[in-house]
Amino acid sequence: MHTYSILSVSFYDTRKQQYTKILCVNTVPVVGALAARVKTVRPPRLSGLCSDAGGCIHAITGSASASGFCDYMTPEQLPELFAFLASNGYTVDTALTKLAAKHQSGGGGCGNNGTNANSLVCLISIQ
Repeated sequence: MHTYSILSVSFYDTRKQQYTKILCVNTVPVVGALAARVKTVRPPRLSGLCSDAGGCIHAITGSASASGFCDYMTPEQLPELFAFLASNGYTVDTALTKLAAKHQSGGGGCGNNGTNANSLVCLISIQ
């Protein structure tokens, strides 16, 4: 069984010239259909106060638009993501998600490669 964390991450979209939250996975999936919808990117720094962009993130892309461009999924697209995951054999582990969320450190900032600015959405698994 393979388990992954889905996170909501602050991201500066240079194409749209605005800050937004995008959905990411903690690591590139090695099995399952989600692997084809994950793009590893190095995000731009969110602030001049942070000395490090925190390395790469693994952004989840949405369906391709008419122009062929795939935007990164946002928290507003969670129903679409959950439908995709369910139709491709993934299971959302609600009990483990609740436990992890209960012990997740809060707050923003630049420490720990910016990870404490990320919010856990859920934990998923696939056989």
